Amino acid sequence: MSGLLASILVPDQFGAELYDQGQALSLHPDEERAVAGTVEKRRREFALGRTCAHAALAQLNRDGGPIMRAGDGAPVWPAGIVGSITHTQGYAAAIAAAAGFAGLGVDAERIGGVTQDLWPRLFDNDERDDLVRQPDPSRLATILFSAKEACHKAGRERALRFHDLHVALGENNFMARRGAEEFQGRFAIQGDLVVTVAWRS
Repeated sequence: MSGLLASILVPDQFGAELYDQGQALSLHPDEERAVAGTVEKRRREFALGRTCAHAALAQLNRDGGPIMRAGDGAPVWPAGIVGSITHTQGYAAAIAAAAGFAGLGVDAERIGGVTQDLWPRLFDNDERDDLVRQPDPSRLATILFSAKEACHKAGRERALRFHDLHVALGENNFMARRGAEEFQGRFAIQGDLVVTVAWRS
């Protein structure tokens, strides 16, 4: 596997990504029923994400059935598998692992969507201080937001409270904490696309 997602995976993580070019996509009949009646945009995003998830599971020889949704909308992975799915405009990705991780998260965002009026809801005081020192804070704001989304998916908490997650960025990696939970992660940027992966041991 090569590509943006592959550049940030660590050993024992398996993933797949798709750029939406209008290609034909098929869903398992049970997955098809899960999105029956939804608008075409939602069905397309679901199909892109599930296609990536099945490709990630195939690398683990565990792609044996539909990937359904839990009550909170999160994907239900096969027993013994942790994983995550994401999609944004024109792009989808999924990651999965069979061992070595208590939780995994992946997130993709387009730079420009995290506007300054959202900062008080998304970032703590230290994070906002870092942002205002940037000549163009939009890029950093997107990375921070995406990292928090990925960490949340990798974590135990179901309620997402952005201020509970503090992210410390490195050059292309990050550490994060939420209460007693600690996360590691990596990120990559291609054009206006930011992709982040987070994990919990």
